[in-house]
Amino acid sequence: MTKTFTVLLLLLLLAEPLSRCVPAWVLPRGPHGAAITLEHLATHTAGLPRLPPGLLPAGARSWYSNPYAHYTPDRLLDSLARSRVRHRPGTRVGYSNFGMGLLGHLLAERASTDYASALQTHVLRPLHLADTGCDGLAQATGHLRGRPRPPWSIPALPGAGALRSSARDLLTCLRYLAEPTRLPDGSLREAMTEVLRLRALSNDGPRLPLAWNRRGLPGRDLYFHAGGTRSFTAFTGFTPHPETAVVALTNTNPTLHGTFIQQAYLLLRGLSGPGGP
Repeated sequence: MTKTFTVLLLLLLLAEPLSRCVPAWVLPRGPHGAAITLEHLATHTAGLPRLPPGLLPAGARSWYSNPYAHYTPDRLLDSLARSRVRHRPGTRVGYSNFGMGLLGHLLAERASTDYASALQTHVLRPLHLADTGCDGLAQATGHLRGRPRPPWSIPALPGAGALRSSARDLLTCLRYLAEPTRLPDGSLREAMTEVLRLRALSNDGPRLPLAWNRRGLPGRDLYFHAGGTRSFTAFTGFTPHPETAVVALTNTNPTLHGTFIQQAYLLLRGLSGPGGP
């Protein structure tokens, strides 16, 4: 669920094209590298690969325990320079941990601190999310195929998946997203509203909110996001009208034939539909 917090930080800190945030030599190869915006990163429409070039060799020796641990922040911009944009930005969705991790890195630079501190200052503390953060929090033990796994460390891409949280904190955040007027007037209230606004990032591309998936159903719009590591799976979703929210967390990894995320989505759909509370 880290990505849904990273885009709030984007709206609070930075609104510039990628070309103004990195040196020219870093821009991806091909004709479209200079056209990438930070909103493209936040909607997975930048055309970047799912993982940064160089991560797989670095993570091979710890693939089933902590594959991101040996990919360090100093390699991030070099990976961007080695990337090739797969399509014109804004025209297609292609899920990219690399793109969202890069966004988190750029936002931390803008705040002149690290990602965890920037998020704590601008989002977590104002929302009183005491159980949420990247470091120093007690957490459940994750499992892969029934075996306990160590916590992941994601030093170069924390904006893509380093956050720890609780069901209580996530429900609090969903409550503010469903009704931002619960927050005092200010930039965070505006960000909570703006993050769900559908935006067209090219003339022929999809209209998307930032990070969230959206599905329009009769009488309501569902917003949801799901993800996982090799030892945890998470789903959050909500609808503003009628106001309904679901958080589902488990300390086991997603599997090809698993139904955890699907069942959580169906629960949200059922609770928010006719006959729900």
